[in-house]
Amino acid sequence: MKKILIIDDDRDIVDSLSIILESQGYQIEVQYNDRLALETALKTKPDAIILDVMFPENDGAGFEIARELKEHNDTKDIPILMLSAVNAKGEYAGTFSNRDRDDTWLPVDEFVEKPIAPKKLLETFKKLFAVTK
Repeated sequence: MKKILIIDDDRDIVDSLSIILESQGYQIEVQYNDRLALETALKTKPDAIILDVMFPENDGAGFEIARELKEHNDTKDIPILMLSAVNAKGEYAGTFSNRDRDDTWLPVDEFVEKPIAPKKLLETFKKLFAVTK
């Protein structure tokens, strides 16, 4: 059974993602606090991570967390799905998408906007896990 760590402060989003993923047999771990993201990933050893961008005290925390996870030897190979409403909220100039992914600034495997349809979420994880086998 694949384990997915959700790092997001929005409990409603976490609950809906958990329901969708658990219905397909995924085990879910959750961290609502951006400052404990790396520690939680190290402790839970997930097969993949869903990561939000904006947290209450830091609108760009998700970008920082992604870089921190990819720089750490024990978490660098964990696929990251960045799921965010950053484009809808207009917090940053321009928009973000998969074309902005790179190894230094936005080191994630997929960038998807909230809300995400359940079917697309599941298809994205099937693709991520197929690539990382």
